Amino acid sequence: MRKFLVAVIMIAVVIAAVAGSSSTAAAQQRGGRGNLSPEERAQRQAAAERALQEELAEPTPIAALDSVWIEELTWMEVRDALAAGKTTAIIPTGGIEPNGPWVALGKHNYVLQGACDGIARELGNALCAPIIPFVPEGDIEPPSGHMRSPGTISTRQETFEAVLTDVAHSFRMHGFKKIIFFGDSGGNQGGQRAVANRLTELWGGSPIVAHVQEYYDYASAFTYMEEEHGVVWGDGDNLHDDPIIALNMFIDDPSSIRWAERVEAGLATINGVSLVDRVRNLELARALVAFRANQTVTAINAAIENGGTVPPPARPQRTAVAGGAPGGGGAAGGRAQRPAPDPRTMGGGDCRRNAYNCSDTPNPLPEANTVWLAEMTWMDIRDALAAGKTTAIIATGGMEPNGPWLVTGKHNYVLDANCEAIARNLGNALCAPIVKWVPEGTIEPQSGHMRSPGTISLRQETFEALLTDIAHSLKVHGFQNIIFIGDSGGNRSGMNNVAETLTAQWAGEAKAIHIPEYYRAPEGSRNVLRERGLVTDAMPDDGLHDGPGITLNMMASDPASVRWAQRVQTGQATIDGFSLEDLERSLTLGREISEARAARTADLIRERTR
Repeated sequence: MRKFLVAVIMIAVVIAAVAGSSSTAAAQQRGGRGNLSPEERAQRQAAAERALQEELAEPTPIAALDSVWIEELTWMEVRDALAAGKTTAIIPTGGIEPNGPWVALGKHNYVLQGACDGIARELGNALCAPIIPFVPEGDIEPPSGHMRSPGTISTRQETFEAVLTDVAHSFRMHGFKKIIFFGDSGGNQGGQRAVANRLTELWGGSPIVAHVQEYYDYASAFTYMEEEHGVVWGDGDNLHDDPIIALNMFIDDPSSIRWAERVEAGLATINGVSLVDRVRNLELARALVAFRANQTVTAINAAIENGGTVPPPARPQRTAVAGGAPGGGGAAGGRAQRPAPDPRTMGGGDCRRNAYNCSDTPNPLPEANTVWLAEMTWMDIRDALAAGKTTAIIATGGMEPNGPWLVTGKHNYVLDANCEAIARNLGNALCAPIVKWVPEGTIEPQSGHMRSPGTISLRQETFEALLTDIAHSLKVHGFQNIIFIGDSGGNRSGMNNVAETLTAQWAGEAKAIHIPEYYRAPEGSRNVLRERGLVTDAMPDDGLHDGPGITLNMMASDPASVRWAQRVQTGQATIDGFSLEDLERSLTLGREISEARAARTADLIRERTR
């Protein structure tokens, strides 16, 4: 594996030489390579390319994980999956929006966790990209639609479509033959259809790119659950919630619908359907997920057969009924005028139809013990802001190759542990969903990490637009300090650019601050492994995009993300001479490393937000 690093370094050196750097000092540091002839440069570049291609062809040293999620796979596992015929990439889109008093803001993302897994496995030849939670939810400022409720994160339509385009483009460059969009929220459908149609025209149908509207057919799911499983709704609760969505979420995480708290409070029903019986919930949820997977797979196959998105069916023309009102509503000669909305309306419903949709209704459940915005309800966010939690952290990770054992989502696993630790250390902060899509190299032609299968890259302008929209959404809700931290070096310039621009635009209303020291520790910062004598300069370097510190930090989130069990079983549980075999010690060190990085970062945030 060491030669992989050598190959990358050689390519970087040759590219710099080809670019014609005129710096004498830089040329001296490269051993005089700045004076290479064109033929010598070409030879070096060819040698580096050969070395990289040899590395890319090396066998995977451990058994592959049984997962359809690219974020949970190593770059080698993605490569081998492609070679084995898994050439369909699914790009699922969710959202961050209000969903009544007990359903988390990340509702659609919880649903998609089970849905994409089931669909990919039924297809048998597909992998799932990380769920995109940042979608259009209404105008950001002045706020409209769901943006009127605390905690919602919205993107501009053009930002959403740019993200979809870059993710799809990344997959095309890795050799995926079919790219499928489906979304769990109504507002996502138009953008997905537009991008799929544009890319189909641009790429001439190779690969096939399709938006699958049929995934979003909740009416069929309702009919199926009623007719086949006896799930019969009673009177509607008039909330942005229902039994179908609740069961879909329950199978992924019962806490996402506050199941335990609702059972204890006698509130475990929705639209007349009881959710009290945990075992029955799981049985119904499994049947529901399987039904939706089967229905969506049928639609995906139809889209593939069509060579792209299937045109939507023609809408039936409205017919006049007695009195001349379309659809039977309102007075003769036209629609009835809707009453003015209650200004207190929040939560995704109507304040006039249920008090839980009113901005001043107390939260019926205990405070949620989480710092993750997507795990909270809109009422939780409202109450947290009122209690002084006015700092929001936007953490940026990535999807990139990280040696033979670490998953492509390495930075996201690190941030899963570290953002929470930072927010809890601060005591007045919440974490936005991790931004998992960042610049990883030129998409086409491929450069940097984009040369390895499974990498997802954004253009710099897409990345900065996405950060801008997330930060803007949080500022509109009343967050005073928007903090950017990034776990990858390539994220820093974009975060810094956005922070400076937004702070100037906001003119004192709020601050946007990038903390570069989260990634690059200042001299004298605590180093847990060195202070304990567990890492020294005399230890070997395996030459991988990996190391003891980041491996342990990932283990604090999930030991499977570094393939701990498989490495122990095969005698590969070391990195740079450091043993990971003792799980208890590794987890303890991982948590200590996370807490040390959090303490350093939190202190800097306090200093810069005074």
